[in-house]
Amino acid sequence: MDQLPSRSKNLLLRLYGSEDDKLSGKDRDKIIEGHVSGCSESAQDFPVDAEWVNSQPLAIHGNLRGQYVLLDFFTYCCINCMHILPALHALEQDLKDKGLVVVGVHSGKFENEKNASNIKNAVSRYKITHPVLNDGGYEMWNSYQIVCWPTLVLISPEGKLLLVSIGESDVSKVVEFVKDVVRIAPARSSSSETLTQEQSCLPGESLLSFPGKVHYHANTGSLYIADTANNRILQVNAIGEVLNRYPSDNDRSTILDSPQGLLVYDGMLFVCDTNNHRVVQFHLESGECSVVCGTGVQGQDLEGGKSGLEQEISSPWDLEVVPLEGLPGCQGTLLLIAMAGTHQIWGYALTDVSLTFRGKSTSHRSGETWRLAGNGTEANKNNSYPHNASFAQPSGLSYDGDKTVYIADSESSTIRALELPSFSVKNVVGGGLDPSNLFAFGDADGKGTNAKLQHPIGVACTEAGSAVVADSYNHKLKHLKSRVLSTLDHVTGLSEPSGLSYDKFSERLFIADANNHCVKILTPGEGVRELKLSDKKRRAKLVPSSFVDFMSGPVKVRLVLSNKLNKDGPSSVKITCNGSCKSEVESIELTGEPVLEIPLKMSGNRGAVDLLLTLYTCSEEGSCFMDKYTHRINLTRDTENISDTSLEITMNYAI
Repeated sequence: MDQLPSRSKNLLLRLYGSEDDKLSGKDRDKIIEGHVSGCSESAQDFPVDAEWVNSQPLAIHGNLRGQYVLLDFFTYCCINCMHILPALHALEQDLKDKGLVVVGVHSGKFENEKNASNIKNAVSRYKITHPVLNDGGYEMWNSYQIVCWPTLVLISPEGKLLLVSIGESDVSKVVEFVKDVVRIAPARSSSSETLTQEQSCLPGESLLSFPGKVHYHANTGSLYIADTANNRILQVNAIGEVLNRYPSDNDRSTILDSPQGLLVYDGMLFVCDTNNHRVVQFHLESGECSVVCGTGVQGQDLEGGKSGLEQEISSPWDLEVVPLEGLPGCQGTLLLIAMAGTHQIWGYALTDVSLTFRGKSTSHRSGETWRLAGNGTEANKNNSYPHNASFAQPSGLSYDGDKTVYIADSESSTIRALELPSFSVKNVVGGGLDPSNLFAFGDADGKGTNAKLQHPIGVACTEAGSAVVADSYNHKLKHLKSRVLSTLDHVTGLSEPSGLSYDKFSERLFIADANNHCVKILTPGEGVRELKLSDKKRRAKLVPSSFVDFMSGPVKVRLVLSNKLNKDGPSSVKITCNGSCKSEVESIELTGEPVLEIPLKMSGNRGAVDLLLTLYTCSEEGSCFMDKYTHRINLTRDTENISDTSLEITMNYAI
């Protein structure tokens, strides 16, 4: 076993190496036959008391005898492990009746990943259909002398070790080898004769399936949800009604695969189409989709510099917009991309962009995509030179609006900072002092590296220098300020929270609670509640938000309607205040003119008023209607205005 990994790598290179040295079919078959006949080491069998997902208990020297077995040693947090799953699935389909059994051996890196329920969730999320063994005690890992994830091990029908391949770089060669071996020396039995699958966990009646990220957009008063396992984005209003899907049900040409990070900018919805290795954008009104960057195939490029479809990328996981105006030596607007697949932070020029790194100026044309920080090595290395820094699967981004972009660097279990305008990389909390140590995880409050996290995936800034962290594998939220991390003890019941979005007006935090298949809302003073989603054909219409400078007093709202208000109908407005504003009434009946007066008080700098209007109207022709609308009034305290203020807001409703 000691020499088999190096022998296997040399064998794969000889068989499927460069085109210049490609062997003929007969020569290749002869080498494979000689290799197989020379393999005499027996494979270690599975522990008899092991936990299984998707299968009854299996035995290499028992009910799998006579078949080829391909072991995939993986841990479900690992992006490299995710990268090879499509190739394994395709191989299973090609050889499903020819005696190949793929078995996932889940040797979890994190403590959270050793829990059978969490493994079952991951198997369902990744749509893994082959048997998976929970190797939480590392019994298989140690007996096979595995050193990293992923590792593939091929076992013959006689139970002999044939091949060991470490990492993801040779997976295509492994696939070719398995196909050739099965063709040259067919298995003696079919996998369908021995395997019976169990149903992995599903989201039940929820509209969502493992939601990965969320984005609240104040201008529209909408929440956008990455419904990751359902391969779609949902736009919902303040009361949880689904307004739009991206792609729409009528769009047969756009297919997302495990979308993650998303945001709205300049009338466009940008989305990380993660498993398709691209970033796409949807026009908010038309729903039309176009590719921002990425070829649709996993890229290996660590530098970038190309535009649009020409630039290959790898597993983009989150997005953030950074306006550069006002930063010394910088101009333009930058879209940051957490490139989890290459362990880097990339930039996309939304406009022509100029940057200055330590006195050296660079320019990037609109549409260009390039590496901003990270050398591509998976590590926890901070550096004042961004190209010399190293990340470990960055999965969350949030800009504090000042000079800091916070990065949830999941595999190093840290929150890192990209400091503007130098783009230097610094530790904020978590991890350890050794850059190569990606096992410095835990669950501890504290400052700097004394604080511990376990695979954080999301982060959301609440103000300059302050953020909330989704400590995903500890199933917690933690507050971060001045490099001090503290657990939000009153937030409970989460299961691998993975995405956060903060609404500064209402002071509410939206949480993608992945394994609970829902979105939750954390409201100051009220705790956490689930946002109940509904998908009705008849739903409230969304009216774009209003932004008002305000201090206190009544807000007068006049409704401009294309029909007349029916004075006999029970028209009403339900009022919900969040943030630092308070209303003395919860609802108002409209019995006369379409005017309402909301008595408000402001105790802080920002507030939000959500209106749910139920309106009964009649046209001049005598046709009558009942419609519902939602509208958000975002309030900012006017510090120069010391007297009470009455404001009139005109909202145009097209009925």
